[in-house]
Amino acid sequence: DWNLLRQIPKREERYFVPFPVARGTLPVPGKDGSVLERVPRALGDRPPLEGLGLATYNTLNLVRRINEGDVICEIVPPTPGKAGCTVTGETLPAPAGRAAAVPEGRNTHRAPDGRFLVADRNGHIVFSGRNFHVNAVLHLDETDLAPDAQIKFLGDIHIHCDLPAGVTIKTTGSVQIDGAVENCSIEAGEHIVVSSGVQGQDQSLLYAHKQLYAKYLEHCTVYARQDVLADCIIHCDVFSNGTVQACTGRGVLIGGTIRAARKIRATIVGSKAERATHLLLGGLPCEERDSAQLQQDLEQIAHKLEEEEGKSPSPGQEAKLAKLRLNQYITRAKLQKTHQELEGMPALARDREGNLVRAICGTVYPGTKVTIGGQFLVVDQLRENCAIGLVGGEVGFCESSKGGGRD
Repeated sequence: DWNLLRQIPKREERYFVPFPVARGTLPVPGKDGSVLERVPRALGDRPPLEGLGLATYNTLNLVRRINEGDVICEIVPPTPGKAGCTVTGETLPAPAGRAAAVPEGRNTHRAPDGRFLVADRNGHIVFSGRNFHVNAVLHLDETDLAPDAQIKFLGDIHIHCDLPAGVTIKTTGSVQIDGAVENCSIEAGEHIVVSSGVQGQDQSLLYAHKQLYAKYLEHCTVYARQDVLADCIIHCDVFSNGTVQACTGRGVLIGGTIRAARKIRATIVGSKAERATHLLLGGLPCEERDSAQLQQDLEQIAHKLEEEEGKSPSPGQEAKLAKLRLNQYITRAKLQKTHQELEGMPALARDREGNLVRAICGTVYPGTKVTIGGQFLVVDQLRENCAIGLVGGEVGFCESSKGGGRD
């Protein structure tokens, strides 16, 4: 500022006073890129249902359909920075904005201009926690389901009929069955929805890595990493890391053993005939069952290794031993991981979110046993609208505004 420099010697108050005689400009960094989602990452709230007999993907709000070419999200590119300069006129470079992390997953791609993420095919869109995926949907009817069929699929499966006995299904997505299920084995990476229910004959196994919905569950084994919902559950072995609810329709829970990490809710628990019904609360039931199964597998592998090592050496024998040792190593690693998850469990009285662990019942009949940790309560008389949880360190009846309701 040459004018100011010429004026300074003429000013009376010119000593010990700072004068801005030269100015520079700071560089302005560019803006980071961003992703504007056209499809929400999370599904909306599950709608209330009076009964589960007409339950489908859509009524339960479990999936979102998408067509090939539909836009999933818009990608906003980063902007370049604006350079600054020093007081001597030297350029100060500005950093450009960083590109956004694009949630590009299976069966999706970026448009040629790079501005949009679009679907590669028709299907169900899901968000895995990091990326969007479009699950292919496999539609099956009676002609596609031979007895004892084994079906493995990368995506969702929709079965438009009853599932006959002996069928085995494994999929990374969800399974929707419009009919009834006999003694079958089903493992889904996401949800299982059975519109007409399961008559398992004490042989069916259903494993959902998210939620399981059914009109009814009878004489079957059920695993769910999240919740289990049914109109009635009769003589089943249930493992749930969330809640088990039988509050719609008849809302009956009779016989068997029901394990839930958070809550068990039912309109009616037990029967007038005092059928033995066991409710276990707290912990991580799926991991506890996995731990027991892995421990059993380790013992069987060790027994086989001992038998094989006692045989005469041969090329085939060495290969068999190597395979057994590899299985032993993998099983031990899985068991160690399961133990680590169990060690992180909260106090027995509360779940991971700090909510009280308890059973909420509209009506509970004698013959019902409730266990939380090492403590248990055997119901010896008919109770109405009650909740059972830890009271003063022991299992007992606690306050409940209205038993058997829905969360």
